[in-house]
Amino acid sequence: MKYSLTSLPSLVLILLGLSACQSVPPVASSATAPASEAAAEPVIAEQPPAPAVAEVPIPPESLLPLLHAEFLLRERDLDGALEILTAEALRLGDPALTRRALRLAEFRQDDARALALAIKLSEQDSNDAAAAVTAMGLLIRAGEPEEALVFARTAKARGARINAPALLVSWDALEPDKRRAVATAVEALASDWPEDQDIAIAVAYLRRAQDDPDRALAALEPVLSVNPDEERALLLWSQIKLDSGANRPFEKIREAVARNPDNEALRLQFARLLASASELDEAREQFAALLTLSPRNGDYLFSLALIEIEANDPEAAKVNLQALVDLGQRPDEAQYYLGRVYENLEEYPAAIEAYDKVGPSREFFDATRRAAELRLDSGDTLDFRDGFRRTRARNPGQAEQLYSIEAELLNEIGETERAIQVYTEALDLFPESMSLRYGRAMAHEALDDIPGMEGDLRAILKLEPNNATTLNALGYTLTVHTTRYEEAATLIEKALELSPGEPAILDSLGWVYFKLGRLLQAVDLLKEAYALFPDPEVAAHLGEALWVSGREQDALVIWRASLEREPGAEHVTDTLLRLGVTLDTSAID
Repeated sequence: MKYSLTSLPSLVLILLGLSACQSVPPVASSATAPASEAAAEPVIAEQPPAPAVAEVPIPPESLLPLLHAEFLLRERDLDGALEILTAEALRLGDPALTRRALRLAEFRQDDARALALAIKLSEQDSNDAAAAVTAMGLLIRAGEPEEALVFARTAKARGARINAPALLVSWDALEPDKRRAVATAVEALASDWPEDQDIAIAVAYLRRAQDDPDRALAALEPVLSVNPDEERALLLWSQIKLDSGANRPFEKIREAVARNPDNEALRLQFARLLASASELDEAREQFAALLTLSPRNGDYLFSLALIEIEANDPEAAKVNLQALVDLGQRPDEAQYYLGRVYENLEEYPAAIEAYDKVGPSREFFDATRRAAELRLDSGDTLDFRDGFRRTRARNPGQAEQLYSIEAELLNEIGETERAIQVYTEALDLFPESMSLRYGRAMAHEALDDIPGMEGDLRAILKLEPNNATTLNALGYTLTVHTTRYEEAATLIEKALELSPGEPAILDSLGWVYFKLGRLLQAVDLLKEAYALFPDPEVAAHLGEALWVSGREQDALVIWRASLEREPGAEHVTDTLLRLGVTLDTSAID
């Protein structure tokens, strides 16, 4: 089917709705969140429909791109359509097109395009408060509060409600001059809109951040006098009182909870505040009350169980965690903490059983490690091995890391040869695994199998020639275990080029230069490494380089300081013994 040039404009107008009035739904409110947790999403009041806009002729050069974008939308190629619509919206002066592109950018979570479009729309339509609020929120999310404040003021002038406390989310990361600018702008907002509670709360957050608690409380007083149940103001008031060590810091929020016993959101904030202040008994009471209001709320059960663990009441925690399991909510976390509770109660078989039920999750690998350690403690090495096999069979996607944990635990108990067997079995399945090969290399070194270690490290470098950690490890191994110092120096020098300033590499290079007799360079590098990382091994190297250079007193100072920090440090004591140096350690002991 072909379209004539005369039919194209009307078709595009129908498809794109460029002349239609567009309304933007209000953004979900985040007004109840404290500034430290506030999402950067703005809050606006319901806006009246925009006035009708006269049709805007479409330039001929935009017809085909806009039509192409529409067909891309029909084909669900949303990113392709967004690219075209954004370019055309930024080029043309049509608010309806810009608004449509902005909605698509927000849907695709493309913050960069959404910000550009929101700014453009705010310029195009002087009545569009939503565009200014959106620009403000996106700038907050981008960590640009100064620019966000410009749009905050625009949004307020257009009659919108703004999430003013969110303007201070990135306060701690700002440079001093930016903090001053943001503070001035927030105070100016408060001066121009003195009755705005959101701005007043933002001022209170600002003054608290400026370590001015009295003025922060003063900013909250009018808010609480008008609305004594305002959650953000109540929480901030309590936090400021806590910070200053005042008596009865929870007075106002406790009264608000008493006035609103069925307000779960308010009671939950109070319970969390109590828990953060280690007021565990009252926190337990509040979570118990929340469970009375919502008996099947797994989050409440889980929080209560964690508080009971913190309060050293494992039996109560066990009951609530089992109830959480029975509800089928947060199963991995529930089983993990059940394992912790059983372990605390010295009910080790039950702890192992709970840990084994933890599936892939944040707790999975720690649960696996704990179960394996308990099996080793019981002396059941066969079950230790079979436990890992069963876990790998249930969770094949985590097999590589499970092999690593098994081998690491065997290394820790001195079963290094068995650890190498595990690494070898794993590498048959995952031949390109850097972590497994590096782990086996370290195990070879523990057995003084330097050729085996070198083989694994060189295999890694074959796959990743610029792996600085491996270059350094191989170079240091050759330095300590062979006389191939020139080769070692070349490897470590390359590692330092890739990771300049890394103290472990500086120490390695200093030590190999020492072995090569390049004492001045060795001392300089080792001093730099020691300043960054005063570890006993670095101290031993630096002290020896100074000693051999004839700077005995400087060496003694380094060794003594190291032993003061870590009495009996093996690297230092071995060096002293080898050099025949007697160090008066009576003051240290």
